[in-house]
Amino acid sequence: MKPIKHYSTRMALAVMFSTLFVSTAIAEEGWLVDFEKAKAQAAKEGKPILMEFTGSDWCPPCKALHKNVLAKDIFKKEMPKHYILLKLDSPRDKSKTTDAEKAQYKELSAEYKVRGVPSIFLTDAEGKPFFSNSGYSGQSADEWVEQMVGKSRIPKALAKAEKAKGIERAKLLDTALTLMGSKFANESHGEKIDEIIKLDAKNKAGLKVKYEGARKAVAFKEMLTELTRGNGAGKPEALAAKIDALVKKEKATGESLQQALFLKSSIMFQAKKKDEAKKLLIEAQKAAPKSDTAKRIDQILKQYFGDKSAT
Repeated sequence: MKPIKHYSTRMALAVMFSTLFVSTAIAEEGWLVDFEKAKAQAAKEGKPILMEFTGSDWCPPCKALHKNVLAKDIFKKEMPKHYILLKLDSPRDKSKTTDAEKAQYKELSAEYKVRGVPSIFLTDAEGKPFFSNSGYSGQSADEWVEQMVGKSRIPKALAKAEKAKGIERAKLLDTALTLMGSKFANESHGEKIDEIIKLDAKNKAGLKVKYEGARKAVAFKEMLTELTRGNGAGKPEALAAKIDALVKKEKATGESLQQALFLKSSIMFQAKKKDEAKKLLIEAQKAAPKSDTAKRIDQILKQYFGDKSAT
């Protein structure tokens, strides 16, 4: 029995040393791997949490995000000022994570309905999300960090709104939802949109029209999705004509028109009609220049068309 006990002791020490080494490495990078610890730290420091769901050793976009953004000095310097960082990894090499981390990933990915990696969730100290984003579209570290730092203002805007009334409350809610982006706001904060429309019933602040328009854009996007379903093998010109007909029928403007033009551009790009695709992208950007899609278009123009003048 003594040799076994001696061996077990050595193994326990080795495991403890290994765990200590890994924890130190994670701490040096500024990331936590335990959700409960992240929430406790967030509450203590009065910061929101930035959660990254990733597949560090098999997912190409995850690797690109890490190389181009998360490993850069500007991220390491700026992001800890605004967020508690939590990495939730599901690597192919299961020896890279503990059993507890595997179980945690399974539970949280289900809770937050993660459909793919990388996925970023910004949450308050209790873990309630106020923004999410999936994938990586090639932003520079500067652009990515600037965007996320801007989103860190959302909890404060929501907190201020809780203390306000009337049109002032509507404006503060608008500030928060605008920072969230129309997609996340519509999917997760429908009750706040209802309240804004009610508080600005006469559209004195322009918010009633803004949010009714945003809801129409969501409905229009569903129409576009239905229109394109099952048309993958069709001629691009025929599908583009159907989109034009829908735009005319629904009298689409703003973000709705932008969505239609963006989709047409994608169709033309896949059909190798690059010049036409670029022209449609520029038109789409002009249709709603302050939208999240407009920012994506800026990146696409730079990445796929080499347009250095894109703004």
